[in-house]
Amino acid sequence: MTTPDDSPTTPVDLPPPASGPAAPPPPPGAPPAVPPTADGPVPSAAPPSSSGPAPVPGPTPAAVGAPWTPVPEPRPNNQPALVLGVLLLVIGGVLLVTRVTDLALGADAWPLWIIVPGLAMLIASFAIPPRGGLGLAIPGAIITTVGLVLWVQQTFDAYGTWAYAWALVAPTAPGVGTFLYGAVKRDGELVRDGLRMAGIGLALFAGFALFFEGVLGISGEPIANLDQVLPYAVIGLGLLFVVLSLFGGGRERRERRRERRAR
Repeated sequence: MTTPDDSPTTPVDLPPPASGPAAPPPPPGAPPAVPPTADGPVPSAAPPSSSGPAPVPGPTPAAVGAPWTPVPEPRPNNQPALVLGVLLLVIGGVLLVTRVTDLALGADAWPLWIIVPGLAMLIASFAIPPRGGLGLAIPGAIITTVGLVLWVQQTFDAYGTWAYAWALVAPTAPGVGTFLYGAVKRDGELVRDGLRMAGIGLALFAGFALFFEGVLGISGEPIANLDQVLPYAVIGLGLLFVVLSLFGGGRERRERRRERRAR
């Protein structure tokens, strides 16, 4: 019986070594490798043909179905031309009226040339988009009111009435201009603001006129016994304003609460 030789000098037959380093295993899901041919490795994809046009990339998925928003063109600024045109129309109309009728524009009618530009500005403001025409409506109303006050003072020689007539220029005239512009543009907020300002101005005008004309007699004789009634009238007017402000504030608070609930 023969036993194998376990001595360390005994030769051992080993498998032949590989000709190159071992290739790493392909990743999962990778396409199978194509063996090279005699002419060289097979290309993975055919080169693009130069005979046809290059492919045009299509729209991305995010752009498909997106609404197209047109870019608005800038509108020309024709407000100066509009104001000038309306002013010329008003002046031409006044001249035509004086030509057809017996109305004479003498030296005493010089305030008319203040009223005409104011009316032209006020009328031109109605052709401007909402809220943008207030820049013409309010100055137009102020200029028109100044011309009317000067015309009355020129006619009756009562320039001393400026002691209380300023209340008609401001805040009454801005309120009237705001009210008229809001009424034409159907803006309820402007209508309310205009009425509020005009009401405050008329109240100031009435109160100061009652004092200067009734008590002091700035344009003539004072009203008899008005100095005894005036304190009670002023107190009653003050109470009226206080009550109106309280009720007005309550209405505004209710509107704010209603808006918060709607949100």
